[in-house]
Parts: sequence; C-alpha cells; structure tokens
Amino acid sequence: MKTFYRVSNVDTEQGLWYDTKGEFTGLIHTSFDFCTNNKLEMPFDEEIVGFLSAVEELDQLWEWFTKEDIMSLQEHDYFIHEYQVNKHKFYERFNHEVIEQKSSILTKRIILL
Repeated sequence: MKTFYRVSNVDTEQGLWYDTKGEFTGLIHTSFDFCTNNKLEMPFDEEIVGFLSAVEELDQLWEWFTKEDIMSLQEHDYFIHEYQVNKHKFYERFNHEVIEQKSSILTKRIILL
C-alpha cells in the first residue's frame, strides 16, 4: 500500500471539482472561488471515473492549494485527507496521480492550525 493525500469534504469525501459519483460540481469555481486555482478546469473524462485526484507527497499538495486556501476550506469542512492506496495511476491529461476510489482507505484527517 502507498500513502496519498487529497483535499476533500470531511463527511462525503467529495472533492472540489467532482462529487464521489464522478459528477461535476465545480465547487471550486463557485462556492470556493477564493482558492488560488479556482480557474483550473478539469473536464470530465470517462477514463478516470471511479478515481480521485491525489498527490503522493504532502508537499505536492501546495502546487494545487495554498496553505491559506486549506485554512479557509477547513471552515467549510474540507480538509487534507490521507489515504492508504492499493491501486493508482498517473493521469497524463491533467498531469497528476489518481487513486481508485473504492479500494482507497481514508486513514487520517490533517488539520492545519
């Protein structure tokens, strides 16, 4: 198993672009447009339905979100989550890793203070 990190909702594990069913929500463009990468598009791709965007190293997360973004997102129940992962792949179209949703195990919530 490998460790990966992502930003997601504490209750639903939904991300900021798509929900857990792979349906586009665009929350980062509307509700959370204070995030640094709020203009970053991630168009739907059937190839990665069932996978979630993630990073292998916590420091890589800062390429997507600033610490200030995370602090503000925490006020809306979005946190950094650590997962133990069996199946993952590099998704070239968006130039990042994706983890298989159904086999990934959420192991820790990281709270920035």
